[in-house]
Amino acid sequence: MKRVVSLRATLLLMTLAAGVYAGVLPLYLFVRARAAALALGKGTAALVVLQDDLARRNSGLRHAAALVRQLVPSRTRPAPGSLDSIRLFIAAASAPASGQSYGTVPAALRAPLGRAEEALSRVASALAAELALLERGGDRSGDARRIRTLDSLTQIADERMLVAGQQARRDLLDRQQALQLAAGEVLRDAILWLALGAVGVVPAVYLVRRRVWRPLAELEAGLARVAEGDLTTGVPVRGSDELARLAQHFNEMTRVLRDRAEEQGRFAAAGELLAGVAHEVNNPLMAIAAHAENSIADPALAEPQRAEMLQILRQARRAAKLLRGLLRFVRVTDQEVTRVNLNDAVRGAMDLVSYRFVLDEITVGGRLDPGLVAVEGDAIKLEQVVVNLLSNAIDALRAISPPRELTVDTWCEGARVSVAVEDNARGVAAEMVPRLFRPFATTKARRGTGLGLYISRQIARAAGGDLALESRPGKGARFVLSLPAAAALPVASPAPPAPPAPSAVRPGAVPHPVASLAGLHVLIVDDEEAVRRPMARFLSRRGARVDEAQDGAEALERLNGAGGEADVIVADLRMPRMGGVELFATLEDTRPALASRVLFLSGDISQLAEPGNTPVPRERVLVKPVELAELERRILEFIRARESEGAG
Repeated sequence: MKRVVSLRATLLLMTLAAGVYAGVLPLYLFVRARAAALALGKGTAALVVLQDDLARRNSGLRHAAALVRQLVPSRTRPAPGSLDSIRLFIAAASAPASGQSYGTVPAALRAPLGRAEEALSRVASALAAELALLERGGDRSGDARRIRTLDSLTQIADERMLVAGQQARRDLLDRQQALQLAAGEVLRDAILWLALGAVGVVPAVYLVRRRVWRPLAELEAGLARVAEGDLTTGVPVRGSDELARLAQHFNEMTRVLRDRAEEQGRFAAAGELLAGVAHEVNNPLMAIAAHAENSIADPALAEPQRAEMLQILRQARRAAKLLRGLLRFVRVTDQEVTRVNLNDAVRGAMDLVSYRFVLDEITVGGRLDPGLVAVEGDAIKLEQVVVNLLSNAIDALRAISPPRELTVDTWCEGARVSVAVEDNARGVAAEMVPRLFRPFATTKARRGTGLGLYISRQIARAAGGDLALESRPGKGARFVLSLPAAAALPVASPAPPAPPAPSAVRPGAVPHPVASLAGLHVLIVDDEEAVRRPMARFLSRRGARVDEAQDGAEALERLNGAGGEADVIVADLRMPRMGGVELFATLEDTRPALASRVLFLSGDISQLAEPGNTPVPRERVLVKPVELAELERRILEFIRARESEGAG
C-alpha cells in the first residue's frame, strides 16, 4: 500500500526547507565576504601605525639634522638650549613610540619597513655623535665630512621610507582587488541561489495547490451549498491525509444531515397530518361525550346503562386528553416564556407516554413535590424535555427483563428546581458518556435521530438551567433537569374561587348551574350534526332558545333573516363553505355587535395563527371535545363579561 506523507509533515518539511534555503544564503555571504574583508583588514592597522611612527621619527631626525647643520659652521660654543633641542629630537626619534609588533604586518612588508627603520637608526646615531662633538667643543676639522655623511644617511632613510610606502600601497591595492573579486563572486552566487529558489517555488506551489488549496476550495464550496440547503452535496476525497479525512467527515456529516432531514420531514409531515386530523377526531369524540353526558343526565336511565355511559364518557375524555397532548407536542409554536410548574410538565409528559408503561411492563414510581416552586420557561418545550427523558428510559428498559422500574422525582433545593428521571436498566456505556449530548449521537441506530438529548440540553440552558447525567457505576441512567426558580411574585389579594376544571367534574354528576340560561338565544354553527344536536339538546334543557346552522353561510342567513340577533354564537372554526374565522371576519365588517358575541369551537387552535386569519382572542376559544357543563359555564362567563363591559 502506498504510504502518503501527512499534510502536517509535508507542511513541516516545506517550512524547514524554506528556512534552510533562507538561512544558507546569508550564511554563505557572511563566510565568503568575511574572508576577503578579513584579508583586506589583516595587518592594515599595524602597518598604518608603523608607517605613522616611522614618519614621525623621520620628521624628528630631520629637525635635529637641520639644527646640527646650523650649528656646525659656527666656531663658537653652541648655546645650551640649542643642544637640548637636538637631544630631545634625537631621543624622540631613537625608539618607536608604539608597541605594535611586526608580527601582525604582512610578511612581504616586514623587510622594507625594517630597512627603513634601520636607516633611521643610523641617522639617529650620526646625529648623536655630532651632538657629542658639539658639546665637547674640540677639534672641528672634520665637520664638512661628517655633514656630508649625515646628509647621505638622511637621503638613504628617505628612499627606504618611500620604498616601504610604495610596497604598502601595492599590498593594499592587491587585497582591495581580491575583495572586489570576492564581491563579484558573491553577487553571482546569490543570483544563482535566488534562481534556484525561484525554480523550487514552482513544485512548492503545485504541491500546496494540490494538497491544500484545491481540497480547501472544494470544502468551502461544499459548505456553501450545504448553507444554501443542498444536503445532497459531497466533496471529492483526494488521498488519505488530514484534508482527505476532513472531506470524508464532511461527506458523512451531509449524509447524516440528509437522513436526519428526511426523518424530521416525516415527523413534521406526521405533525401536520395529526393537526389536520385532530379536528376530525375531536368531532366524533365530542359527539360521543355529549351523547353520553345527555344520557347520564336523564333521570329515567337505568343504572346498568348509566354505568356504561359513564365508562364511555371516561374513555372519550381520556382519548381527548391524549390527542390534545400529542397535538400540543408536535405543533411548532413560537416560544412563550411563562411561569411553569414542572410537576405539570411531568404529568403532561407522563400522559403522552403512559400507554407504553403497561405495554412494556414498567412500574412507575417517585414523588412529585407538592410545594414545588415555579420556573420560567416555555411550558411546551420543557414538557418536550421530560418526554425525551421518559422515552429514552423506556427504550433502555425494553432491553432488560422485568422487573422494569422507572422513577420520576421533583424537588426544590435552594434556588434550583429539579426533575430526575431514573431507570434500572444497564445505564449509559462508558464510551458513549463523553458524546452523549452531542448532535447525532445515538445508540438506537436508525431508530434514533441523535438529537433528543442535544435539543433537551439546549432548551434547559436557554431557560438558565442544565441537563446532566449523574454518574452511577453499575446502575441505570439518572438524568437530572435543573432550572432556576422563578422570582417570587408580590402577594396579591385572594382571588375568587375558580370554577372546577373539566377534569374535576365527576362524570355523571349534574353540575350546579352558575346562573340560568333561560331567555338566552344561542346559535350553534357546526357542520357535524352529531356534535351540534347534543349541544342544542343540553342547552335547551338548561333553558336557552337554541338555533342551529351547519356552516357560516347558513348562520349569516339566520342572523339576517327572521331568526334575528343571537345573544351567543357558538361557531366551529373549520367548516365547509364558510368556517368560523370567515364568519367572524364578515360579522366584524358588517355587524360588529354580533362579532363580539362569537365563541369558537376548535379541535386545533393552531389554525388561528395561520397567515391571513383574523386574530381571535384565545379566551373565546373552546377546545374540542368540550364537556357540556364546561360549555354552559363558558357561555355564562361570556355573557357576564359582556354585561360588565357594557355597564362600564
